[in-house]
Amino acid sequence: MVLLDGTDISQLLTVSDKGFEYTPFMVLPAGSHNLSITATDKNGNQLQKSISFTTRHTSAFEEAYTDNEATVIYEQVIRKPDSAQSIPNSKVEGNLRSDSKIKEKGWEFQFNTNLRYLDQSIPVAPPLKKGIDVANWLFNGSYTKDNLKFKASLGDVQVNETQYTVAGLARRGGVFNLEYDNFQINMFSVKGIQVFGLRGVGVDFDTNDHILGVSGGVNLFDKKVMFKTIYVTGGEPWGSLGISTTQGPQKGDVLGFVLTSDLLENKMKTEFETDFSKFDPDTSDEFKSKSDHAYKLKVGGNLGVYYYDAMYEYIGRDYAVVGNQGLPKDREGASIMNGLNLGVHTINLTLSRYNDNVKEDELFPRILNYQGGLDYSFNGIPNLPMGINYQKSMQNSTREPSGTNPLDLHADTVSGRVNYTLDKINLGFLASYSLLDDRNPTNNDTTAITYTFTSSYNIPNISISPSFSLNQSNFHVTDVRTDTYTINLDLRTKFFREKLAFDVGSTYNIIKADNGSTNSCNLNTNFRLAYNAKEIFRGLMNPTIALRGAYMKITDKINWSSDRDEFILFLVLATSVPFSF
Repeated sequence: MVLLDGTDISQLLTVSDKGFEYTPFMVLPAGSHNLSITATDKNGNQLQKSISFTTRHTSAFEEAYTDNEATVIYEQVIRKPDSAQSIPNSKVEGNLRSDSKIKEKGWEFQFNTNLRYLDQSIPVAPPLKKGIDVANWLFNGSYTKDNLKFKASLGDVQVNETQYTVAGLARRGGVFNLEYDNFQINMFSVKGIQVFGLRGVGVDFDTNDHILGVSGGVNLFDKKVMFKTIYVTGGEPWGSLGISTTQGPQKGDVLGFVLTSDLLENKMKTEFETDFSKFDPDTSDEFKSKSDHAYKLKVGGNLGVYYYDAMYEYIGRDYAVVGNQGLPKDREGASIMNGLNLGVHTINLTLSRYNDNVKEDELFPRILNYQGGLDYSFNGIPNLPMGINYQKSMQNSTREPSGTNPLDLHADTVSGRVNYTLDKINLGFLASYSLLDDRNPTNNDTTAITYTFTSSYNIPNISISPSFSLNQSNFHVTDVRTDTYTINLDLRTKFFREKLAFDVGSTYNIIKADNGSTNSCNLNTNFRLAYNAKEIFRGLMNPTIALRGAYMKITDKINWSSDRDEFILFLVLATSVPFSF
């Protein structure tokens, strides 16, 4: 078996007594490559060899290439129910992926884009549109020499600073990074809304509809201590793709300070962050912006077989950052994680305590959440890892205002797991028992027992993964037990020298209540039968002809009006044409 850059090319080799030859059907991109060879000698011993080499296309540049692939998919409905009005009778999707790179003497330029074409028999939902459009694009330019590193990015960028400032901010705009010796500076300007297609570069300094940021850091004491300052300002004028605004246009700014250290070589790492925000969730109303703060202290490290991680954080009630919708607020608490790795034995202990209403507002109660978990794993038996887990959670309230009932919930969960592997077979079993102890006047206690069995069998042209689970829930107040059976099947096969492929994914659910209130069965199946016609159309094309279908059947023995029986069948023609130079 021979792998070229991770791709199996064994079937394309010309083998002789002296070795083998391979002529790539595409131009190899300039740069580093790896050839991995695995063989068996006459005695059955396995031999392995890895060879690294580089290619260069021009004398002017170390690397200069463009790697492209065009794909086209055509779908035609053969059969569908009248109720499936949202499914087009015909649809054409095309995509041109292009990755280009030039590199020479410290300079490096990259351009990546996806050009898409879409047409179908029914209107498309925004932001998509019919015809040709640019799905995404990104240009990177960088220069490296000695202690100097410079990088500029333009297009669909992503900005990451800290969890409490901007994290995972993916928008259209530009990012600038500069590092020299122990100093670094980062700047960015992105659109406040998410855009799709050709809708500008995204770099602007208008803080009403753009988000701007700058950060600077310095490494001290041989890079064992780092201090960083972050400032972000801007606005989101309205909701857009993937961004929900329940109020009006938003605007705000945040100033953050981060100090990290690793003075004891991973034995004790520390991180301290404090941030100050000023945020207006709706600039169109008469209310002004509110100021608040957040801070975090984190300590962790490894001490031989013992590892730990402890954190305390505070996020103010009115703390918010523009462009960071996933940021929690009105939250205070601490968490700790401990672990022991004793060879075949692994033990993990986690504890946490958090509360909301950090400013003790008398109109609301304070909700406290306690979480604890103990996990033990044993790997002393080959091919038979196993473990047990216990989870405890408590939720209660304090300082309840007049007329508000107190909250007191306790939940306990115990689970055990075992997994068995043998060659191409993998079997797994998981069982868990949980009890929700409702100590409120409603006394709505619930017990749940779950059994899950998973399995898989894999050989070169067949992969089958069936699984089964049973969940039994018992509501103590009504003494009603509900059983949920779930059967899953994933089957992937290839026949006739990988020319024919047949794939099936199916889920079957049965839900029954012992008082007769629920009794339903749901079947969802997706399948695909495809023929690869590459040998007929010799060359760069990789055409595939396929039948793709979906079947859904719902049987409700209590409410017959919910019964459904739907079958959808498509004819799919697809091809891909890679080309590089």
